[in-house]
Amino acid sequence: MDNRRFVTFLVCFFAFTYLYNGLIAPRLFPRPEKRPVPAVVENNDAADPTSDTDGSETPDSADPLVAEKDNEAPTVAMDKGPAVFPNERVVIGSLDPTSGFLLEVRLNSAGAAIESVQLSDPAFTELTDINKQLVVVGNNATDDRTFSTAITTIDEQLAKHQLKLETIDWEVVTADERSATFSFEAPDHSLRVEKTFRLQMTAFPAEQMRDAFLTDAAGFTIETELKVTNLSSKPQAFEYELQGPVGVVLENVEHTRKYRDIKIEFVGEEDDVVLGAKALNKLYEAHIDAARGAGQGISEDEIRQKLKTNDSWTGVFRYAGIDVQFFAGLVAPLDDRPEAERLANKWIDRTYPVMVQQDRIDVNQSDISFRMASSPQSLPAKGDSLVHKYAFFVGPKRSELLDPKPMEADQVLDYGSWFGFIARGMHRLLSWFYSWGMPYALAIICLTVLVRGCMFPLSRKQAISAARMKDLQPKINELKLKYGEDKEKMAKAQMELWRKHNINPLGGCFPLLFQFPIFIALYTCLNTAVDLRLAPFLWIENLAAPDALFRMPAALPILGQDFNLLPCITVVLFFIQQKLFMPPPTDEQQAAQQKMMNFMTLFFGFMFWHMPAGLCLYFIASSMWGIAERTLLGKTSTSTEATTEPSVTVKDVGSARGVPNKNGAQAKAPATEKKQGFFQKLMEAAETAQKQAEKTKEKQNKSRKKKGR
Repeated sequence: MDNRRFVTFLVCFFAFTYLYNGLIAPRLFPRPEKRPVPAVVENNDAADPTSDTDGSETPDSADPLVAEKDNEAPTVAMDKGPAVFPNERVVIGSLDPTSGFLLEVRLNSAGAAIESVQLSDPAFTELTDINKQLVVVGNNATDDRTFSTAITTIDEQLAKHQLKLETIDWEVVTADERSATFSFEAPDHSLRVEKTFRLQMTAFPAEQMRDAFLTDAAGFTIETELKVTNLSSKPQAFEYELQGPVGVVLENVEHTRKYRDIKIEFVGEEDDVVLGAKALNKLYEAHIDAARGAGQGISEDEIRQKLKTNDSWTGVFRYAGIDVQFFAGLVAPLDDRPEAERLANKWIDRTYPVMVQQDRIDVNQSDISFRMASSPQSLPAKGDSLVHKYAFFVGPKRSELLDPKPMEADQVLDYGSWFGFIARGMHRLLSWFYSWGMPYALAIICLTVLVRGCMFPLSRKQAISAARMKDLQPKINELKLKYGEDKEKMAKAQMELWRKHNINPLGGCFPLLFQFPIFIALYTCLNTAVDLRLAPFLWIENLAAPDALFRMPAALPILGQDFNLLPCITVVLFFIQQKLFMPPPTDEQQAAQQKMMNFMTLFFGFMFWHMPAGLCLYFIASSMWGIAERTLLGKTSTSTEATTEPSVTVKDVGSARGVPNKNGAQAKAPATEKKQGFFQKLMEAAETAQKQAEKTKEKQNKSRKKKGR
């Protein structure tokens, strides 16, 4: 049996099984979804028909909350409720790429929270509208907002008026292009909460803003400061919760394989967390099923409380965030205390996941986030304050931006644990080629040439081995006719033939084994290279997505509605390679193997259909290189075989013994036999062991016959 083809069959079989279970089966046979439980409608601007269009609360005429005077700020009625402030939106930063700001942050006085964050880098526009800068955070249709804050003591007082600290409007204290401060005072005047958002201007001059967009991590970071002050003469105890990033952008949903993930890396030895929308949906369903099993209903707030109690993470995190294919929103405490003190007296007691908005058609596309619940806090005396600061990174996933403190979030780049160092190196090579002024398409081709050039020695050995196997095919056919159905003798004769001609039956598999980690690393590199996003090439508008030559009239199963040309070209080149370099089948087994290989090649077309165009471009360049390489090597394989396998005649043997030739001169001895390789020794050892076993078996049979007599 041809071991090379057998190993190839195993590799293809396991690849097909993995891809079928991971890609085809979930799309063709999706798991039936349970009907979601309707969320509890909050009494906020969106649900209250009596609220003003600008989001401010309208006081009840029968029970006034405030006493107002003309041209004066509202004053708090001590026993009637909280002060009412108008809804205001504040913008810090700028979308002007020459302004020195890398972000534009829109803040809302409702909950004093972040409404949206846009990137000012001209390279990051919307996929559907290149004239609009990309909104990375704030793409949700719900009322949830990033960094909205709940404080137990204040919310207990607001609950009497059907209000929440996360939805009521705060007072805008100060606001300019760099920072904004919001303030809210408890109805009983026991606590005052202040929240400040700050943005840094880059230190790069205007002519070097491109370098700032690539390397200035501080410019992509929003510093958030939470300050709680005791206004009363009594000690005050409280806890607070912060909402994590909401509405992180999910692009190219028809083709993407990377959806929103919650990623948390902890300080100390606790395991890191990666939780996707599908896994979070299972947690939601588990709590819903448990409530139904007990004959009870359950609201959205109750589900969140269950998650907080049963499914939270209690470790001290270095960062926690929402991660998509090319962008991330990460939160990190700005805590300068030693690690031991941070673990002993932690700010955040637990972090738990929340479903912001469930997608009923595809659960993977659901908007997910997390909340950070603090440990119990106390302010003993009047005037005491608690100040906690957090860094909020919003930007592209580049190692130069994620590696520095306080994030140190290199794992967010998704390079993988096994071949991550290879993927990171290839990513740097790609950027290096691009720094020469090449477009990214040409940089990918240069990277392909470099990779295939480094693998040329292995490819050469594979071509020579294939040529020798092809030349020996007639002799192998003779052995098959000679031994017929005796597979044991056929295998021994075939191994002896390969040993005689110095052929390693596994030689053709070594290049595949070496190419496998390179392929995985390259796939990871091209699938996470944010600079390929919206990089054009010929008719392709985005190398980070399928080429989408045109839209078909209707969507096809698995493929979708976009017609992608590059996967078709890739499959055609694969078929050409098989026809050129695979020998014609000599029996039914080889014919069946070739049919299986053809099927696998066709299956690769379905697999590549949703791959980035940049990855297909690599395969096209690699296939063309391989065809040219094997064509040139095929012309020299016969001569190479003749030089490496000289025949030994009787005259050569005489010359080797010192017999003079016709001219009286002593002929030179032939070159010594090439030293046996590891696999040749292994095969000989196996043959010797088999012969020894046969001899032992024959002796046992003879002894049994004697005893029988």
